[in-house]
Amino acid sequence: MAKVDKIVITNFAALTRKYKASGVAQIQGALKRLIAADKARGIATDVADISDVAVMGGLGVDAVAKATNPRQNKIAVDAVYRALSPHYVMLLGAIDVIPHQNIVNLLYQDSAYDDDDRFAFSDLPYACEAGPSRDLARFVGPTRVVGRLPDITRGKDAAYLVKLIDTAASWRAATRREMSNYFAVSARTWMRSTRLSTSQIFGNA
Repeated sequence: MAKVDKIVITNFAALTRKYKASGVAQIQGALKRLIAADKARGIATDVADISDVAVMGGLGVDAVAKATNPRQNKIAVDAVYRALSPHYVMLLGAIDVIPHQNIVNLLYQDSAYDDDDRFAFSDLPYACEAGPSRDLARFVGPTRVVGRLPDITRGKDAAYLVKLIDTAASWRAATRREMSNYFAVSARTWMRSTRLSTSQIFGNA
């Protein structure tokens, strides 16, 4: 894979199980349109399939064999990032395509009156250099710009994801005039900070 500005990371094996080959073909067509649109914006974009044995083998790691395995996915995403050093990472797919990482919830208490979630599920570790872990302390310094474009978990129709990708492809920057009529929500405690922020962005508060 060549160096790029943005890498779209997905799992085509998982997408094929959801949408069959015909649905994946539609998704790949939408990704080609996104790549072309990004190129027109001066952004070099490519797609990495972490289920592809040849691709991942070329990066020195195993392909993701179980789409819902957080450890396998973290290793794969890290390998792609290290190989390409992109400015942006876009995870394509819901948690049955690329799962959240399962970080141990430090506030967990087995009580009806406390936080009864043993894990905090998050994409935060994908944005960090540290390897696979459930320890939150290892993920306090994100160094990567990571976003996610999710389809519908356990979805059966690829049309929704295709539409999302095409929306991303057709994005355009708004003019300052278009953004001048803004709406800001704050809290009394943060009012001074919000006034400063809106004044800097819009010229008034």
